[in-house]
Amino acid sequence: MKRLVFACAALSLIAGGQMYSQGGGNPFIDHSDTGETIHVLPGPAVLHNPHDRQPTIAPPQQGTAVFPPSFGSGDLSDHGGLEIANAGFWAIYWNSSVAGSTATSTSTTAQYANIQAQIDDFITNFPDNANWDNSSTDDYEVIQQYGSNAPIANTLTNWGAFVDTASTQSSISDRSLRNYIAGLFNAGKVPARTDTIYGVYLPPGMRVTLQGGASCSAFCGYHSHFTYGSMQIKYAAFPYLNCSACKLSSLTVADMLTIVTSHEIREAVTDPGDNGVNAWYDAAGYEADDKCAWHNLYQMTKGGFWVQPEYSNGLTRNGSTFPQHGCVVPNR
Repeated sequence: MKRLVFACAALSLIAGGQMYSQGGGNPFIDHSDTGETIHVLPGPAVLHNPHDRQPTIAPPQQGTAVFPPSFGSGDLSDHGGLEIANAGFWAIYWNSSVAGSTATSTSTTAQYANIQAQIDDFITNFPDNANWDNSSTDDYEVIQQYGSNAPIANTLTNWGAFVDTASTQSSISDRSLRNYIAGLFNAGKVPARTDTIYGVYLPPGMRVTLQGGASCSAFCGYHSHFTYGSMQIKYAAFPYLNCSACKLSSLTVADMLTIVTSHEIREAVTDPGDNGVNAWYDAAGYEADDKCAWHNLYQMTKGGFWVQPEYSNGLTRNGSTFPQHGCVVPNR
């Protein structure tokens, strides 16, 4: 699929956040209401730097392209934590107002009846189920180079979805979100697994609050983990992205959700933080997808879903050498 090319006006970021200067610390770190470190994805308007020359949408090219990172310092380093070797994803929808939303993409290969259907197809198509080989479908497989404790699989199991009937709230704390997921485990509605990322999709108007602010103003999503019995549970929070600080003018809510979901899945696999020990991040504390956030966004060959690039160290794993020192947009 050829990448859509937008006019400059269509690519403009909709205002709604504070301008960010790289001298102001790491904007990808926040803290929960109980003090745990949370890896957030700030909105494009929050991160916008007037001196940044990287485009929001990747320019068309033939073959794999590697773009300079926009954030962080140097390559990623292995800090000894675990990765998720054989990751899966379970979509949890707070209620039908998000699962059944018709704010779906207008630029994917298929047209979807609702957001649940589009997210389900995205998760199925995100991996190409083969090791990195510089193909046009290596959108997920860039992370395989970070499998230092155990090889990272070239697959991402789609465990399906659970659509709850919970009432929409104006806001929810991170602690309450973790308790909500644990409650689903306790009730037998969703099984607890250590190799699965539980993505919670929230309905319109419901925000998650962290110490640094609320979703849809301070951030557009995040990933974290918590202890459930003896298990390390990985999860990600996905607010409904119709808010100005988390919106690109040319893309739909579903497009924004697949971008943020691609970011959080890759980071949860490469740096889940199990038992309080982190794995891959750079000298400034930036995780792999932080370094490429909101720049050179592109459409996947499989399905045309919008995603962001992944940072590559240029490591060799599984007999494959990955592109060096930059944000990878696969062969188009």
